[in-house]
Amino acid sequence: MSDGRGRLSAWSVVAIVLAIGLCPFVTAAAIPAGLLALRDVSRNGRRGRRLAIAAIVLAAVLTPITTIGALWWNNHVRTPLLEGPAQLIAEGQHGDVAAFLEGTSSSESQEAAAGFLASLTKQLGIIRSTRPVERPEAEASPEGDDTAVGWWMWVRYEAMFEDGAVPMRARFLLSDPERGWVTAFDRFEVTTPEGGSLVWPIGKSVGEDQ
Repeated sequence: MSDGRGRLSAWSVVAIVLAIGLCPFVTAAAIPAGLLALRDVSRNGRRGRRLAIAAIVLAAVLTPITTIGALWWNNHVRTPLLEGPAQLIAEGQHGDVAAFLEGTSSSESQEAAAGFLASLTKQLGIIRSTRPVERPEAEASPEGDDTAVGWWMWVRYEAMFEDGAVPMRARFLLSDPERGWVTAFDRFEVTTPEGGSLVWPIGKSVGEDQ
């Protein structure tokens, strides 16, 4: 009856699978799994020593890379999307128009930005916060505009102003072909209580894809 000697160590397979994961917690787990595989090979005479060593080396290389990638994504994409553009807009409403333009990665003039922010303040007051709003699945549809290039997404928020809460849509531009990574809100559409809308950049179409 076979005692299992000469068979491929299951730990070596587990280790190599973990080593090529995209999450730092997964790739890091490949190192102890690889060590267990080496012990299994040594004690039980199983195959998989090279596979275990390869898994340990890969994990040692990929874990720092995936960790840096995860931290970058959290700081530059996930957190801004959750917080929304409230702070950026508030800075502009309080007079720092240059910060608003820089934050929106915009080439528009300071006069145009000041006019948009003044209209926003006049109709709704100073913005306090933005909260992501999930739409019911039955109402979900692709959003954007036909002229957009690069990698971007539209996000719906409930924007709380001094005069109350109103719906807002904001476009988060991750990258474009010319500038590379951008990771900034570059377009807004704020719905007023009267049913109108304030759009930035002024004059830009912010419709849903057909």
